[in-house]
Amino acid sequence: MAVAKKIILCIICIITTNLWTLPVYAEQVHRVAPGETLSSIASRYGISIDSLLGNNQYIVNPDLIFPGQVLIIPDANMQAYVVKPGDTLSKISQQFQVPIPILADINNIADINLLYAGQILVVPKIYTVKAGDTLSNIAQELGVNLTDLLVENNLDPQSYIYVGQTLIVPFRSTQREELVAIENELAPVAARFPGTFFYKGQPNGLRVALTFDDGPDRIETNAMLDVLKRYQVPATFFLLGRNMPGNGDVVERIVAEGHTVANHSTTHPDLRRLTAEQVQNEMLTLENQIYEITGLRTALMRPPYGFVTDENIRQLQDLGYKIIKWTVDTNDWRDMDIDKVLINTMPNIRDGSIILMHDYLSQSVTKEVLPEIIHSLRSQGYTFVTVDELLGISPYK
Repeated sequence: MAVAKKIILCIICIITTNLWTLPVYAEQVHRVAPGETLSSIASRYGISIDSLLGNNQYIVNPDLIFPGQVLIIPDANMQAYVVKPGDTLSKISQQFQVPIPILADINNIADINLLYAGQILVVPKIYTVKAGDTLSNIAQELGVNLTDLLVENNLDPQSYIYVGQTLIVPFRSTQREELVAIENELAPVAARFPGTFFYKGQPNGLRVALTFDDGPDRIETNAMLDVLKRYQVPATFFLLGRNMPGNGDVVERIVAEGHTVANHSTTHPDLRRLTAEQVQNEMLTLENQIYEITGLRTALMRPPYGFVTDENIRQLQDLGYKIIKWTVDTNDWRDMDIDKVLINTMPNIRDGSIILMHDYLSQSVTKEVLPEIIHSLRSQGYTFVTVDELLGISPYK
């Protein structure tokens, strides 16, 4: 019996050891332990320091790594490269053996001659097809999903592959994709409505703004306020009119503790589907509710679901409002796992980021994630400000 137990323990040890040495194929959270450095953490996961920095771009001083700070470990099939003075895309292509068109496409580089020092590039791993290879065998060898392999390389199951052909090894970088999508969608709107439509602040001394949607809620909003008070962090609360009844004291507390209150509509409708009169009613009904409690008339609003048309923006302008979207979506309403919310959040934070969170969810993880976000950013020298301070605009009429 004792021999059998020893054999089982040995098998478990072997399995555990092998699992420890396997490459990481998905992003994961690492909380810095005392004595760790970026170099030791990168070595532990078998990745480069550049890849680690590329997936944690909030880090502005690599020498300032503190216990408890959160790092997002990148997919093992993705590398990152920090452009150095004198670099060209051709040099980087040769260094990593990744064709220039692939580098340009993945990093949305329109002009391959325009790189700047400090720019962070995603560098995928490349597989070169060998004699006898099939798409199925390649996927199995790489430990990736066949569908992902096909999609990443614009192939279908019947596609012909040939010896020497280069294939991009699939990697997960949904955060980068989301950041690019936000920029592509919102930058043109901000350009059309300067001074009225905002989704980020200008880089100016490592400042970020925490924002909370859908309160007030007696349990969740107070929980957020407790955390913010403990860490002496100001934030902006976009309130919903339908949640105001019975929560006037919560709204009073928000203002009394130095936070900004703003308008998120009365019933949370899709503004694109409303008439001008309905949009006005959605805004002014809540505006009056907030005024009755605080004596303040909100001048900032966030459209429900983030949906807004140019015509809506003009309507809101006429009502004296500025529209505030966001740079980073934590998706805390969807993902009820602390690490997943951190993975959604940390890779995209930059100087000037507006971070979207929620304070009206049962069993929310937001109050548990919040201290880790605050600690990680403060360790790098970031300060937290209200969204109006970040943007240099007035929060009230």
